[in-house]
Amino acid sequence: MQGSRAIHGAEDVTITDPSELDELLPRIMRDYDASQRFFADHRLPEYVVLEELELEGRDLALFLTLTCLTNHIHNESGESKKTDGTDGLWHVCADLYQRHQWVYHPEQLVGDDRRDELDELFQSLDLMDSRDPDWWYRNAKTLYEYWVSDPRNLLSEPDASTAMTTAASFDAPAIEQAVEANDLPALSGEKIRPLWLHLMHEEVHELERIEEVHIPVDYHIVGMTNRFRGDESTFDPYEEDDRETLRRFWHLVCQQNGLVPVQVDKPLWLLNKYWDNGGRVYVAETLREIRSN
Repeated sequence: MQGSRAIHGAEDVTITDPSELDELLPRIMRDYDASQRFFADHRLPEYVVLEELELEGRDLALFLTLTCLTNHIHNESGESKKTDGTDGLWHVCADLYQRHQWVYHPEQLVGDDRRDELDELFQSLDLMDSRDPDWWYRNAKTLYEYWVSDPRNLLSEPDASTAMTTAASFDAPAIEQAVEANDLPALSGEKIRPLWLHLMHEEVHELERIEEVHIPVDYHIVGMTNRFRGDESTFDPYEEDDRETLRRFWHLVCQQNGLVPVQVDKPLWLLNKYWDNGGRVYVAETLREIRSN
């Protein structure tokens, strides 16, 4: 990664030699996987909630699907939805599951034609915007009509909606194509789709070729990339051209280091979110270790 030495106070975290990033990323992944150092005290909000709910099978897959597809910029406030904490999206969706399980089950939501109830319920939730009930109902309808109301069937038979037989069962790129080809709004988005796929891969069923799925570029991935460059204005999280550049960049970096982009996303997201609460210190210390060798 190119970039000049940053101004005083940021020099220890600016990547001045591409080989430093090649050494840094595997170390970050090892610490993340082992829950060591910075990652001993910082966890992604989805895993906290999943441990509390203890869902399995279809219920788990449906919970992950609805929560992922509502994880986007709120169209009224223009801000990214808060995902962590008891008032964050993962906890809000967990409470929704515990109180209104019918929302998550397409055969009840679509089969019993409860769209009006869904609209009213979502209007009562501040984190849900005006698009969410429409998007979820359309996703539920597609799952209901083609995959027997079960996202796991989409994973195992991505071509079911075209009545074609496929050999691409549990194949991440084939699933991506199916998601994009069907009426699955939000889930087909460039940020949400890879987020959903890596959770399906980890929590529901292992997927082939998951390494081909690009990193879900959002505010935190853009922010972390800019920090490594030493220039917080280099890439704009709201510019699609910049986001596409970063998808390609992180794909190449992960490929040359034997890493999986959707897995690298997790520690990078945490580091940027908690940059002032241990993230910067961790990166600076790790880079000092690399530079001292």
